[in-house]
Amino acid sequence: MQSFDLVHALQNNCGMSEPQTTRPFRERFLDGFDRSQLQKEVQRVKPKRQLSGFRKRAASWGLGATLALGGLGIPLKMGSFNQHASTQKKDAAETTAPQSAPPDAAPGIASDLSAAGQIANQVASGVQGAVSTVADTAAAAPAAVAQAPQAVANVASAATTAAENVATKSVEAAKEAFFTREVPFGQVIYHEAKKNDLPPELVAAVAHTESKFVPTARSNRGAIGLMQLVPKTGRWLGARNLTDPVQNIQAGAKYLKYLSDRFGGDNQKAIAAYNAGEGNVRRFGGVPPFKETRNYVQKVSSFQRDLSQQFAGAVADAQ
Repeated sequence: MQSFDLVHALQNNCGMSEPQTTRPFRERFLDGFDRSQLQKEVQRVKPKRQLSGFRKRAASWGLGATLALGGLGIPLKMGSFNQHASTQKKDAAETTAPQSAPPDAAPGIASDLSAAGQIANQVASGVQGAVSTVADTAAAAPAAVAQAPQAVANVASAATTAAENVATKSVEAAKEAFFTREVPFGQVIYHEAKKNDLPPELVAAVAHTESKFVPTARSNRGAIGLMQLVPKTGRWLGARNLTDPVQNIQAGAKYLKYLSDRFGGDNQKAIAAYNAGEGNVRRFGGVPPFKETRNYVQKVSSFQRDLSQQFAGAVADAQ
């Protein structure tokens, strides 16, 4: 090679032209080279060029088989997938797959197959994890389905309660407006009744029966005002001026609440005790056999009932 380069350089420097010959270029170039040795070198080098394509195809085969056996595809980026497909097409066009791999290809194939095996293990782990997740979800599904009716019932109950609360507030607002408009001192009566957890109709009925809603009314027994309380009872209930309608109604509502609690919420006994005293109601085990007291209970109950009916009619007309 060196002698040929030197001659070629001398020819270029001296202006000498290269001699023409009909022999192939390779034979001219390789004159003096042992052709049998050249043939051996060519045969030794040639499989290595083929080996690179074979290793690529073997790795592709191993990866494809692993993905097929795994049952699920590994998420790949589209760019890498397209590049891999182009590489396979190029290798297939350039070379033909040999029937058996040369001995020198074994280490490379083993490395590629090992990589393919790792990919297969990753795929199998992913599949197993997905199956476990699906199984856990399926196992939890019956419990969720079993709880669904109760959840629906809870939502329906909450919605019903909310609707009832809205309806109750609407009714109470209408009742307050009715008392303010139709009953003397009705707004005070309504609020004091609600404060003591009593029906506003009951407090209004007692005030009507006792004094006909006259704040300056007095009895021959010393009872004063709308609810006809004696000064001693008024002071006990916090009223300093029983001629003041507000203080009088506040004290009278408190006294009715006290009597109602003493008789376990029995308003009829509470009304009788308001007229005849707590002791007489206990002595007779109910409304005493006094004509005045029985008439009193009847008047209070009748006015309470009439007031409720008037309110119901007002609500119906408003609708």
